Amino acid sequence: MERIFGISASALPAGLRRLILLACVIALGGMVGVAGATGSLHMRLLEFTLLILSMMAALRIHFKRPHALVPYALLMWVVSPELRRLLDWSFRSYSDTSLISLIPYCVSLTMLIPIIKNIKQLDRKVGLLLKILGAALIYGFGVGFLKYGFSSVFDLLNYIVPFLVLAYVSVSRFDQDVRDQWLRSFGYLAVIVAAYGIYQYMVLPPWDQFWMISSEMKSIGPAEPQKFRVFSLLNSPGPTGVFLAVALAIMTVQKRWRAFGVVGIMVVAFALLLTLVRVGWIAYVVMVFAYFIRSQLKSKMQLLTLGIIIAFAYQFLLPVLPGGSQVASRIDTFGSLEEDHSFNERLHFSTHIFSSVLANPVGMGLGSSGLGAKLTQNSDTLVVFDNGYLNVFYTFGLPLGLTVIALLGYLFVYLYKVSRMDRMYSPISLAAISAVLFLLFASNVLRGLSGFILMLVISVAFMPTASNRGEQ
Repeated sequence: MERIFGISASALPAGLRRLILLACVIALGGMVGVAGATGSLHMRLLEFTLLILSMMAALRIHFKRPHALVPYALLMWVVSPELRRLLDWSFRSYSDTSLISLIPYCVSLTMLIPIIKNIKQLDRKVGLLLKILGAALIYGFGVGFLKYGFSSVFDLLNYIVPFLVLAYVSVSRFDQDVRDQWLRSFGYLAVIVAAYGIYQYMVLPPWDQFWMISSEMKSIGPAEPQKFRVFSLLNSPGPTGVFLAVALAIMTVQKRWRAFGVVGIMVVAFALLLTLVRVGWIAYVVMVFAYFIRSQLKSKMQLLTLGIIIAFAYQFLLPVLPGGSQVASRIDTFGSLEEDHSFNERLHFSTHIFSSVLANPVGMGLGSSGLGAKLTQNSDTLVVFDNGYLNVFYTFGLPLGLTVIALLGYLFVYLYKVSRMDRMYSPISLAAISAVLFLLFASNVLRGLSGFILMLVISVAFMPTASNRGEQ
């Protein structure tokens, strides 16, 4: 095996070759162990095969077409939940854990190869952010591992992978137009997610129905066509709403980032409405407004025109579309939040958790909340956490929690200042960090898919320019 994916193995540094080999051995042993420990060996082996194939494709892309690695990783984040549902339905077997769920994490970890190789080229500001965040994660992992085991490992991955994008972009030597390719590919993927979501809402495919019934997610609604909240290819309406909202904002503010023009925008907007995720629309408005105040005059006029078109479409088209009345009634609750059951539950939850944080200022550690909490039977864990700021304090404790929040504030101030000079990419990054600061009031968007897409948009402001490369 002189060559691996078209590149000579001897061309890689010896330390990097050993690291890759060790990672492959650990991953292979771990996955085989998990597959052998399950009841449905045939299904697990198929999942394992798909996992290996996706990782091989990621390595191939990294060595042959590195600029396509980020869109490929984003694709894996989006399609892996639906792929899992198809397999579960085919085998008539449902489990809270699946090797398919590891695909986006393993694919994204491929970014470590160029990061390790070019670590000295890391932007100093990005490096400082990652060091402080790394200290918080080490502390959180140390506190959580003894109590929650593998759950804390999964939670650690959920935090690490999104912030890898910042480091990856900072050390990469891509042309500037790669940023446009990434944002445009985000738009195309959003249209696909939206189109499938609309189809899902109209007919409800049997594999999605099987998952809705088996997972017992009552908050989605009844498993009947046109009576549930759309989740499309993703796991639930919440992440779907955030994904579509961020993509819709990107497609709105710049023509060059749109997929299928105004038609694509309308498709994504309608699918976002069908998710019934109110914070998604508020995040969209926050992003567009943040971009508006820092963009050029021409962009501002285009935004105003497009805003008028969307307003007219909502006023005249929505009432005649399937599910329009349900969407309209959901939006009407903005004016009477004190009477909304969901809002009152969130408020009660936040009050309770705030008391818990004050009672335990050292934090519960990684694995105490989120999807990773499903992997443990510990009664201290909370799978659903309806306030991202409190989740940070609940996980890392008050001192480190405040540090993490301060980092986000610093990132906002930095991007606000930089956007005075760069009127194209820094404003959309500013819009993304603005969305992060808002969305944290609803859920912890720093990890998983939400964290990945938001950090991806933030990272375009940190892509090295030609002058930066000359200085390096």
